[in-house]
Amino acid sequence: MFVRSSTKVGFVLVAVIAAFAGYYGNKILGSKPPEIAPGQEVTPELAQEAIGALFGPFPPEFIVPTGFQRHEPVRSANEPDSSIPTQPLSKWEELKPGHQVDVPEWPEAVGKYYIQRLTENTWWILADLFAVTLYVGEFEALIIDMPEFMFMEELFSSIDDILDGKPLTTLVYSHPHTDHIGAAQRFYDHQQARGIDVKIIGTQRTIREMDRYQMSLPRPNVVVGDGRAKFEFDGKEFIYASVVDWAHTGADAYVITPDGVLTVVDIFYGNRLPLHDYSGVQNMNGWVQIMRHMAGEDWHVANIGHVNVAHRKGLLRSLEYTSDIYDAWFRVAPKYWDRNFFPHGAVGESYVATFLRNLFDKIAFEVALELKPKWGHLPHWTLAHDHAMKVQWDLFLNYRYKDQPEIRPSFEPIAPSR
Repeated sequence: MFVRSSTKVGFVLVAVIAAFAGYYGNKILGSKPPEIAPGQEVTPELAQEAIGALFGPFPPEFIVPTGFQRHEPVRSANEPDSSIPTQPLSKWEELKPGHQVDVPEWPEAVGKYYIQRLTENTWWILADLFAVTLYVGEFEALIIDMPEFMFMEELFSSIDDILDGKPLTTLVYSHPHTDHIGAAQRFYDHQQARGIDVKIIGTQRTIREMDRYQMSLPRPNVVVGDGRAKFEFDGKEFIYASVVDWAHTGADAYVITPDGVLTVVDIFYGNRLPLHDYSGVQNMNGWVQIMRHMAGEDWHVANIGHVNVAHRKGLLRSLEYTSDIYDAWFRVAPKYWDRNFFPHGAVGESYVATFLRNLFDKIAFEVALELKPKWGHLPHWTLAHDHAMKVQWDLFLNYRYKDQPEIRPSFEPIAPSR
């Protein structure tokens, strides 16, 4: 009897809340902000009417106390992308074109190595959530990145059969973040102790950023030029492209091996939407530019530093998703940036920063909702609000989206200058 009553009360309560929220939302959605003339007295009622029109689709405060700020962990909502064919993990069988690797989302044990041969000379190695690229030439071997949780005994016991006696002489930095190069000193010391004179490849930007953050890690001793540069290793030519000033870091680079394997870390994912905050990107315009450059390059499989391998389809999909966010923002934002909303402060409690936080939240939420029909089925969709919020700062500060909405970033591939 008690269970039936509780269930009935619950249904009634949900219905009441839904009806109230629906009425409230429809009423607000149908309203327009009042015009505030220069010098006009702003009463609390007038200010409340303006802010009500601005933040209309927010449910009543007793349902969501602080707008769309979360009060519990975000949950994954979608299954993995089934459109990408998956191949069993193999240390010796090359990965088929367009396939990803059958590896778990989370490692099955600390220090467990998942190794997939990509081409005749190149391997993808995943351990403790971080992936590196190993290239084995005719006389020596090269590795791209050295993540913080990589220990030399584990690494070499896993790849000695691949090296087949060839020395691992060269470490290439993809970008200067300690989670991806934090074991560089261990690697350097380990190899030097065995009589191997280690070469570390990067740019002056790499050194600048490592100095900026006082990293106690070895600096590049083979410095390539900024832009789309090349270096030679084991008689072959590698591309090392540091084509933007700022994106994820101030020294992002992508590397392309002679056999067409791209390594770029913390920039995009192949089988899902971006990480929250676009992996902490520092400059969205730079992110768009490096993505456009990679879209114009010739490569066939990518190590993206985490999770799984990726392909051109995933890169182009990430670009398209981001382009859609920008386009949606250009449609949504102008509705809410108007001086008639500024008298919100007359209500008496909120600072300007609080107003802007709610404004950004509101716009990002509407942008995400607009994109849901097209993108809402993919993994990481629950982070769409974060993606929209990240893009928003770039647009809000750098573009005249009300006066010149035709001026916006291009997302077309950039072919390399040869």
